Amino acid sequence: MRAFLMAAAAALMVTTACESIPVSSPQGTASPAPQTSHDAPWREVEAENLVILKTLTGEAVIELAANAAPAHAAQFREAVRANLYNDEFFYRVIDGHVAQAGLEFEHRLGGWAELSLEAERPIEIDGFVPLGNPDLFAEATGHRDGFAVGREGGQEWLLHCPGALGMARDTAPDSGATELYIAIGQRRYLDRNYTLFGRVIAGMDHINRLDRVDPTPEDALAAFLDPETSEEALARRAERLAANRILSVGVAADMPADIRPRWEVMATHSAEWEILKDSKRDYGAVDAFVVTPPKRLDICTLPVPARQISD
Repeated sequence: MRAFLMAAAAALMVTTACESIPVSSPQGTASPAPQTSHDAPWREVEAENLVILKTLTGEAVIELAANAAPAHAAQFREAVRANLYNDEFFYRVIDGHVAQAGLEFEHRLGGWAELSLEAERPIEIDGFVPLGNPDLFAEATGHRDGFAVGREGGQEWLLHCPGALGMARDTAPDSGATELYIAIGQRRYLDRNYTLFGRVIAGMDHINRLDRVDPTPEDALAAFLDPETSEEALARRAERLAANRILSVGVAADMPADIRPRWEVMATHSAEWEILKDSKRDYGAVDAFVVTPPKRLDICTLPVPARQISD
């Protein structure tokens, strides 16, 4: 039973209607990895790591952190390409915590491998850009390729800032499979305990607008298990979660080239990023302030900017 971040579940059968956004099999249209100069102020997101999630509230754009959690990113892509999330729901949305989506019920996870925890990895010297001030949860924090990271004891990990994309699991560390969650609050106590494998780079306001809902409680599972009541129970569940329905999820690399979206993220080794950080750290010029705040920046309050590339 998924004990944390996943709903309690039992072996029940759910019929799912899956409507896919147009997806093409590889037919020579897959885009090559964008070539970005190390000195460029912006970095284009690789199409294989760019995911578009459409809900009734709007569209969220996700960049996968394939280097940080390769197995989770790969299985998520596979699930997206199998239309697993289409017409499913965000079934657990807790204010200030997470929005969780997927299959919800245990028996439906049978065909998907449980993944080993990929919450942290050995520190790499190159590519890390320090934030520049102390942190409450880690010895050091900063950014790598636009992702907020912490460092300590020779290990590095992604941070549970708002918009972080993670994998829910059972109590066992190596039990995540398909159930994704998006942090809608700053949940740093989850750092290093759950695998993060991406972040929302645009459209987080649409995730924040999802209805706040709880997963199916254990005492209601009997109605889903009984053949005489399961159809009605599923219909009631769909009605209860209707506002949080996922219309489609797609990997940009699978979309036809002429409509494939392209996004870029501000390079965190750039002068532009340092200027932006300094502007959010120094409030000395605000005449209305009686007490000038210390020149410190919380790493979760300034997500690295992203923008769509217009052809």
